[in-house]
Amino acid sequence: MKHVAIIGCGQLARMLALAGWRMGIRFSFVACHEEETHCINGLGNIVRWRGSRTASDLYRALGNPDAITVERESVCTELLQGLSQHCAVHPSHEAVWTCQHRLREKHMLDGLEIATAEYCGALTPDDMELAIAQLGYPVIVKAASDSYDGKQQRRLENRADLAAMKTLLKGQSSGEWLVEKCIPFEREISFIAARSTGGDIVFYPPTENVHRNGILMHSTAPAQGLDGGLEQSGRNYLTALMEALKYVGVLSMECFLLDNRLLVNELAPRVHNSGHWTLDAHITCQFENHLRAILGLPLGDTQLNHYSGLVNILGEQDQPLNLASLSASAAVHWYNKPFAPGRKLGHLGLSADSSLELQRQVRQLHHELSTPGNHA
Repeated sequence: MKHVAIIGCGQLARMLALAGWRMGIRFSFVACHEEETHCINGLGNIVRWRGSRTASDLYRALGNPDAITVERESVCTELLQGLSQHCAVHPSHEAVWTCQHRLREKHMLDGLEIATAEYCGALTPDDMELAIAQLGYPVIVKAASDSYDGKQQRRLENRADLAAMKTLLKGQSSGEWLVEKCIPFEREISFIAARSTGGDIVFYPPTENVHRNGILMHSTAPAQGLDGGLEQSGRNYLTALMEALKYVGVLSMECFLLDNRLLVNELAPRVHNSGHWTLDAHITCQFENHLRAILGLPLGDTQLNHYSGLVNILGEQDQPLNLASLSASAAVHWYNKPFAPGRKLGHLGLSADSSLELQRQVRQLHHELSTPGNHA
């Protein structure tokens, strides 16, 4: 029986483990510092890592796994490098190191001639002002590390917003920031692919995403009305990235669509929220293909012959969701997390025979999730 260790204990680790159980894989998990473990309790051995253990000690405590992977990019890459002396670690520490920092990621994209929004780096509020003078308003200012789901991000429309940002940062130690020109994009499209240890690549259909306040609300696949040339561009970008990084596993790429061209917004060196629909799409889901890739197994089928989607369940109500009240057409995936406002508590998987029917289901579920009577 193969053994995979996952660094991180969130919902992505949970879904990887649940997919892997069906494949006869056993799991262990690394809980970094004081990380919560609600999502993966009962799914395998949990080892705490607070920086004092050596990589060798941690590897032995995990039970000598055959492969180690990550469920997020905000991990210690020195630890990944140390663990790679004992077993396969995918994605590599170099890939995670690049993608966990927005400016390093942008520089790599530049080097591969992959289009992005205009941007500048900044270390101080004064640097931000100089960057805005070059880019023009409006801009998005993002922390170079650990800025996700709208956290550590701020839109600046004018000098008053910049002044408020400077006040907010006053007295704080200098950080590294990405100042990015706001893009009046028409749609957001994500591309997800898996690459094996032998270099084989499978692509999932491009997926359209809708966000609110920086948090993904729903995704639908395949994205409709997408020019065939654009889909090929997305595949070419992913191929170039995976080959440059010698990448193994699932890589996700979020793009803005503007004037019939793709601008890459960000990368995720892992399975991704916008690919959760693959769990209910009657194909090899992103979680299984990630495990297949890192264990050197053949990659599974990703050819979709119908329409699929997901709607995220967020902690927006004071009362827990009454699952029995939801549409019978939705597959419920619960993450076993304690309630907190804005937290992703689970998602609903959808399947339909037409794009119109899928959109109807999405609207219906958003209505049901926002109806107070559906919370008990």
